[in-house]
Amino acid sequence: MSHRALIFSLLLLTIASPSLSGAEHEQITVLLGGSYERPPVYRYLPGSKRTILYPALLGKNTFSKPLDHHLGMSAKAWDRLIKNSQEDSLLLLATLNPEIIRDSRGIIQMAVISTDDMRTASLVLLPSFLGHFSAIFGPELIVAIPARNKIYVFPKLANELPKMAETMREDYLISPMPVSTEIFELSKKGLRAIGNYDPNDT
Repeated sequence: MSHRALIFSLLLLTIASPSLSGAEHEQITVLLGGSYERPPVYRYLPGSKRTILYPALLGKNTFSKPLDHHLGMSAKAWDRLIKNSQEDSLLLLATLNPEIIRDSRGIIQMAVISTDDMRTASLVLLPSFLGHFSAIFGPELIVAIPARNKIYVFPKLANELPKMAETMREDYLISPMPVSTEIFELSKKGLRAIGNYDPNDT
């Protein structure tokens, strides 16, 4: 086994068993972030110009450290890393308590997810995230991720996204963990960037 392969094997072992990391509050995970962060290893979400996915060492509170390029992230390695990260995030998804916003007639317009966990944004990558909200909004969702700990979820049709654009932009600007002002479509085909709710960011 090459030195690089050995390092990556140890990485996967650490993800699967966080207690082996030697630090009680540290684990390796996949985070969503903005392209401005320029971590050593990353890739863009499909269709995106601003939103990236990158491996990081997650510590206490809001501490995270991007992993270095020496890990040699092949496509297969990315898939395994994402899968292990998703398994660690399932409990977070199960314990979410999103704020459900209704109009004056009582019709649900959107859901707002806000937590103290920086892995929150990455929940949109879980296959079960779509199922979690499709019962409310239908099989296709529109998702905005202004910050690493905040997600807005809308139905694809007849949604309130234009009215919420300024609020979401403010979330992005004031957050210590901003992601991007891009808009994503989430369906059975996966997650894909389809636009931007900030007219100044084209």
